[in-house]
Amino acid sequence: MLIPTDDPTCKCKKVVAVLMFWSDTIHLTSFGTAKMWPIYLLFGNLSKYIQCQPNSGATKHLAYIPALPDSLQDQLKSFHHKWGTQQMHVLTHCRQELMHMVWKFLLDEDFLHAYTYGIAVRSLDGIE
Repeated sequence: MLIPTDDPTCKCKKVVAVLMFWSDTIHLTSFGTAKMWPIYLLFGNLSKYIQCQPNSGATKHLAYIPALPDSLQDQLKSFHHKWGTQQMHVLTHCRQELMHMVWKFLLDEDFLHAYTYGIAVRSLDGIE
């Protein structure tokens, strides 16, 4: 159970939880171009012996960054006057903006409040 701790008189013990995020590309087919970019989350406070075990459950899929649709290139080509020479730069910019929007969605008001003020966690045995 998560309890907000923005009360300045809170006497709970303070502990830092290290969150590590990363992403890489995954090819979904052997003979195609289908791929996606998962965002992973790992608690950095865990021992490296637990983190490195594949079945430990320490790594979680947090989100997936979608690929740009194929139709986007056709739409951009129709109105971008230097598409032939700047295609790579324009697509890189679009992918960057897409990634920023995914992170904006993930780092919402609830996350930022927890980041700023922290949260109290009550375990099943009632200890905060």
